[in-house]
Amino acid sequence: MTMKTLFVYGTLLKHEEHHEAYMKESSPLAKSAWINGRLYDTGAGYPACILAGKSTVYGELYEVTAETLNKLDALEEGYDKQEMDVMTDQGPKAAVAYTLSEQKASGLKEIESGSWKEYRLWQRKPLSFYYFAYGSCMDDARFKLAKVDHYFKRIVGGGALDRFTTRFTLVRPDGSRADMVEDGGETEGVLYEVPFDAIRYLYKREGVYEGTYRPAFVDVKMGDQVYEDCLTFLVLQKSEEIAPPGHYRSEIEKGADLYLSEAFRKKIRSHMDSLIKP
Repeated sequence: MTMKTLFVYGTLLKHEEHHEAYMKESSPLAKSAWINGRLYDTGAGYPACILAGKSTVYGELYEVTAETLNKLDALEEGYDKQEMDVMTDQGPKAAVAYTLSEQKASGLKEIESGSWKEYRLWQRKPLSFYYFAYGSCMDDARFKLAKVDHYFKRIVGGGALDRFTTRFTLVRPDGSRADMVEDGGETEGVLYEVPFDAIRYLYKREGVYEGTYRPAFVDVKMGDQVYEDCLTFLVLQKSEEIAPPGHYRSEIEKGADLYLSEAFRKKIRSHMDSLIKP
């Protein structure tokens, strides 16, 4: 069977409108994938991407059959099917994607974040959403200092995340900060249900507008239940890992000791111990 690699960025994303009908037989290759380009809102309930400019479009990577691509050709009529290099945490992958020409995108509203899921979250402004913390936000010390701890009272509990591993790739003069890298592993963190108003604090704390972390959406397992499209944050410019500073490590350990499994607590302590101090 002939297989192709496909980059999706809109309604074909997991949990989006067309995923179940067109993508359920496809194998996920990367939950975190991105290309150089610009994303636009067509105004018809789906986005369009053009391969121009220095911005980034975020999406997912799948292995699909020729039959699936034939169905998608019909769905994506009017779009160009182009080959490109798609970036992942494991390096570039050759893939195809459905894009628009720059001329056809003129007049459309640009989605500056490059993320359809993030754009839709801000459009919907739900009363609350799920937030997955895996670093210092597992502890409430800095929530209290910032006087926003009332946003984070609803703790769903400790949850697990497939495909990702907690790493320390954001390097600062005093040591590193936490990240999640998609390398086929598994990690754990704390799941909160927070009011929509909390999003502004989270974006500020994570340096989203300065390009430090970017919003991403993950499925979190808690026992037999899966919480879909939980907001989390990933480091944009990943560096070689070094050890986190003591105060940051302490916040991680406090949150982990309260909510996460003993096996994971041992694993994360051992990993932090193994890293070179700045």
